[in-house]
Amino acid sequence: MACEFITQLSKLRKLSAESVDNTKAFDEYKQYLHVERPVEEELRELLRQINVNQRKCLVLLCGSAGDGKSHLISYLKNSDPEGLLADYETYNDATESSKPTSTSIDTLSEKLSSFNDDNYLVEDDRKVIVAINLGTLNNFIESDKGKLFSKLKEYVVENRIFSGFNQQNTYTNDSIFQHVSFSDYQVFALKENGVEPVFLEKLLDKIFRKMPDNLFYQAYVEDANCPMCSRCPVRHNYEFLSDVRNQKALIRRIVEVVIKDKEIVSTREVLNLLFDLIVHPNFDKDAISAGTSDTKYLMDYINWTTPMLIDEFEDISPLLNTIRKHDVLKSRSIELDNNATEFHSKENIDDVFVEATVGTPYQILRDLTDVSVLGGTKKELKTIMYRFIARLKAFREEDNIEGRSRLDDFMRCLYFQNCGDEKKLQDLYTATKKAIMSWDGQFDDDYICVDDTNENMWVVEQLYLKPYIPKKTAPVMGSIQRFSPTVTLRFQKEGDASNVAEICIDYALYELISDMREGYRPTVQDKNRHADFAGFVQRLGEFGNKSKRIVLIPKRSDESQRIVFEEADFDEFKFKVVLV
Repeated sequence: MACEFITQLSKLRKLSAESVDNTKAFDEYKQYLHVERPVEEELRELLRQINVNQRKCLVLLCGSAGDGKSHLISYLKNSDPEGLLADYETYNDATESSKPTSTSIDTLSEKLSSFNDDNYLVEDDRKVIVAINLGTLNNFIESDKGKLFSKLKEYVVENRIFSGFNQQNTYTNDSIFQHVSFSDYQVFALKENGVEPVFLEKLLDKIFRKMPDNLFYQAYVEDANCPMCSRCPVRHNYEFLSDVRNQKALIRRIVEVVIKDKEIVSTREVLNLLFDLIVHPNFDKDAISAGTSDTKYLMDYINWTTPMLIDEFEDISPLLNTIRKHDVLKSRSIELDNNATEFHSKENIDDVFVEATVGTPYQILRDLTDVSVLGGTKKELKTIMYRFIARLKAFREEDNIEGRSRLDDFMRCLYFQNCGDEKKLQDLYTATKKAIMSWDGQFDDDYICVDDTNENMWVVEQLYLKPYIPKKTAPVMGSIQRFSPTVTLRFQKEGDASNVAEICIDYALYELISDMREGYRPTVQDKNRHADFAGFVQRLGEFGNKSKRIVLIPKRSDESQRIVFEEADFDEFKFKVVLV
């Protein structure tokens, strides 16, 4: 007999029928799950402007798969009290073809025929809104069919729709074409003191709130009649994630992969993630029955808990694969090593288990099995138990994990740049300059290596770098909804503001720059991994004075002389030996 609680939870999966939206129906489930986002208000305001000012229009609602484009169109078409889409034709899936012999590009060309170069100025009062992935849009305007839509292509290029982030989309006067892009938004906002994950908090609240209108909670309540509910890890996982503190820890993990790995996280993927963290793919009700041996029950139960599901198993979903890259057990620390040694030396792990599970649904295991003895004597079970306890403690102490402060510092840099207060990036500019100057070796102040290929000598030049911060309007106050997960720094040649080089710093490069500030020397692997930064350093080398003066520094540490070649009169060069 199927479990109704799991059946209800299965609606969260991205392969479920409920994950597909259409404009003809917007059922109770979709109505309940709807969470308003800034992109919705942006689209509403755009539609208000269009409906007042023009009769014909093509609105592109752009983004990536699963981010909620079709859901938003369906919601506005079926449940919006303003009726903003009442006069619009809607096209929810630009990847579909209308005929077996047609491609999706053919179908899209047909659907948008009123807006091709021959017809876009014809006043036929046609209004269309289309949900379209950026990849599909690019394929369309670059295809043979797209040649018939050169004006649409001009609009896409001029409005930098493919660039994403930080684009202030507004109503364009006298344009048949308008757009709003989900790709301009992350699933959380930035603030000076951290993140503002309002959308994620509201989305998780929809799943776990203890209210009568919550379909999932009601299924959980009804599941209490199941004779195995007290032994069920699915039920306990739901209870674990119902704790707001654990929700915040999960949100932190999602934020981490967006910033560190530049992962594009959609609404659909977040919902799918919640299912994957509650129900293991191989969950079997028979395996938790009262007749099962304590050892087997413990093995299955522990493996099916949320702390294990988030970090232990591969290929459940692409998002989980990325999240588990940051598993606490993949980091090394003296404290973690000491904890592991102490744990594996114990025969009775009761005190460790109690400390880790107190206040969580998983503490019930002490009542169901002899966990203290079995967990201490069964070798394989003991290993699994340690991994569970370490991950559970890390989950509950997410804000205290080593390395979080560096992530927070990077996000503050993102905030300062995106709010327009780049003067507060001074520390990052200073650290980056140090990394530039010491990329191929540490020399005197304002000297940089321009050639280290000679086995006996470094060739260095004098280089003065100055940060270049473009003049902007007054800084934006409050939270930042649109931002890229990279910080762009610019350096100019001294005395020449027209000669500027820029580098986009992602979190991985930020970590390397931070390490170099503390004395770390980059390896060959570092330089291969950050080839963009290596090219940036080479570009800045052109800002130096090597055309007028270079210095040769012996690589042997016991030599204290340097050879200086410098420009002299009459286009000649002279050299001298300098003792240091």
